[in-house]
Amino acid sequence: MRKRFGAADTNVDGRLTREEAKGKMPGVYRNFDAIDSAHTGSVTMEQIEAYAANRRGRRAGGD
Repeated sequence: MRKRFGAADTNVDGRLTREEAKGKMPGVYRNFDAIDSAHTGSVTMEQIEAYAANRRGRRAGGD
């Protein structure tokens, strides 16, 4: 996932905008608003990982 993040981060600022995510990380693009919980207009790799871990936890717990 980090490799795809790096490829999508076209301006190499360590953050993805919705537009950067659109072609390279479709899952991030689809869930952008949920991942960008602070509503900054961009997401970090850490936010993406936290979102993914939360989703895995909810599925494992049956929520």
